[in-house]
Amino acid sequence: MVDQLLGGLFGSKDDDDEPTRRGRARDYVDRYERGVYDQIGDDEVLHNYRTATSQLSPDEYHRAATDAIRQMSPEQRRELRRELKRRSRDRFDARDDSPEEVARAMQQAHQEHEGGGGLAGLFGMGGSKDSTTGQSQGGGVAGVLGNPVAKVAMAGVAAMVAKKLTDPNR
Repeated sequence: MVDQLLGGLFGSKDDDDEPTRRGRARDYVDRYERGVYDQIGDDEVLHNYRTATSQLSPDEYHRAATDAIRQMSPEQRRELRRELKRRSRDRFDARDDSPEEVARAMQQAHQEHEGGGGLAGLFGMGGSKDSTTGQSQGGGVAGVLGNPVAKVAMAGVAAMVAKKLTDPNR
């Protein structure tokens, strides 16, 4: 079952065996946890985030986001909170900078923008449009480059899902 879930994630190919897929997932998690975000490409973050979160329940998403946010610095959490609030026109405003609150706001944004790529859609990377103007909200993958904290948050959620898939006892 894990083999099926890891299919297409973290650079895995359809013909990769389970150990290869697990190894690729562990490599992704390792790069994320070492904080070498420049070694995780924007396309890789977007693909893994969208694929990893596409089958998560709201509770599973919240747990993965909370775990990812816990690894961010307080400054990164504040910046992510401000960006969530700004980009959502105050719809997703965490009450404080705690990992649980910021993750709650991320989960709300993910659910509202699910058809447009989840959180990526809110940050203008999922092809979603502003409901009031009908205009695209972002600049595709370039939106990740312009917002490093969004990249870290999305990479983190995907990494937490990978950790759970490759080692459920973590």
